[in-house]
Amino acid sequence: MDALPDLRPVSEAYASLPIGDAFNWEHAGRHLGDGEWYLVAFRSIRQPGADEERLNAYDEMAHQEAAGAPGFVHYFKGPVGPDGACLSFCLWQSRAEARTAAGGSAHVRAVGLLSEIYQQYALEFLRVSRHAGGLLTFEDYDRPQPTLAEPPMDPRVPGLAVRPAPAF
Repeated sequence: MDALPDLRPVSEAYASLPIGDAFNWEHAGRHLGDGEWYLVAFRSIRQPGADEERLNAYDEMAHQEAAGAPGFVHYFKGPVGPDGACLSFCLWQSRAEARTAAGGSAHVRAVGLLSEIYQQYALEFLRVSRHAGGLLTFEDYDRPQPTLAEPPMDPRVPGLAVRPAPAF
């Protein structure tokens, strides 16, 4: 079962937008519920004359392999824009499960096409979360998360921690 059956890009320019703005997450993401996920985004620009048929075959094998892996949630294969730009991503229950799946033989073979197919590409690793039925949020995965021992920083004053006022 696909967790995001209604997910669609918001425009032809979706590949140049931040991932949280590039899709109709508010509508399509309602099926996810509350929680935290790991998203790996692949932004790319194709080489002129890239072998699309070969790329599609390798991509489909990697997709099928990932779909059978523990923790797989959703794969979005982006359409190629008029400028050759594309944004695809895979959503996982956890980073560990995504990393394990990335070692699969079909994924490794697909990665072998990078220099042949793409002029340029970039990977993004994001934490996707929703709490108490709110909106989905997207942030760099490696961004430090505040804990009870580390109070959140005041965005108005760099380096100033926000601490609750003492109770008297």
